[in-house]
Amino acid sequence: MTAMYPEYAQWLRQVRSSMKLPKAVKLLFDQGRLYMSPVTEAHSEADDSIRLQLAEQLGGESGLHVTRDKGVLPERDGYTPEPDVLVVDAGALGPGDAFVDQKHVHFVAESVSRSTVGQDYGRKLNQYAARGIPTYLIVDVLTGECVLYQAPKGDEYTSAVPYRFGEEIDFSLAGAAVTVRTDFKKIR
Repeated sequence: MTAMYPEYAQWLRQVRSSMKLPKAVKLLFDQGRLYMSPVTEAHSEADDSIRLQLAEQLGGESGLHVTRDKGVLPERDGYTPEPDVLVVDAGALGPGDAFVDQKHVHFVAESVSRSTVGQDYGRKLNQYAARGIPTYLIVDVLTGECVLYQAPKGDEYTSAVPYRFGEEIDFSLAGAAVTVRTDFKKIR
């Protein structure tokens, strides 16, 4: 997997370390531009909750692994997305891997922040569909809603089901039934 790192990976690590960014800020690189996005408490709690819920339900027997913040390869249109939460094939990531091939990704989730709302509902939505990722969950801490996208076709998803915070979302990941409780906090 190491050979698949985009050329900018080492450079981006150097930039991150030289900027001495606080952990509450995420640095994103897209089409030659650097973006800084704050990671709010609501964002972190939603991401942690989804990861824990899915890890508990999928366990070791499903052949799936729950992770976070890994780049999805190959680069497409100058972009390598880094979802907040991913479910990938077990064994697709080694200890030193920061990127995973799209063919191993079954689920991605993004928690919206004020600076990424357009990306999460726009470019990332199209990118994940075009990559054939079966399920994409947007957690919108700004509106108190989630949207579950499934059944990608081309660069769009053919199914989009909205949920309000507090509702349960039931779906299947590689044949395993899962439920995500959406008792997340909304940013006021």
